[in-house]
Amino acid sequence: MSNVSPFRSATDTVTEKLVDIRALAAGPVRFLGFWTAILAPLAYPPLLLGGLDGQTQLLLLAGVFVANVLGLVLGRGYRADA
Repeated sequence: MSNVSPFRSATDTVTEKLVDIRALAAGPVRFLGFWTAILAPLAYPPLLLGGLDGQTQLLLLAGVFVANVLGLVLGRGYRADA
């Protein structure tokens, strides 16, 4: 026997598959975000203690800061059920 209902449209099936793909992608994105948020601050002391002489160091510090904030946002809720 088949589980397919004759009353379901093709768009319902596509929508369910998109939800499944989002749910599958959410786990690795949260994992990477969480660990980025944990590890990115480790780069602050060497950057700050080494001095921000040129524009390159300043851009690197800004990039680490942006990565840290993105990690905090994307990693929110990682292992919340555990």
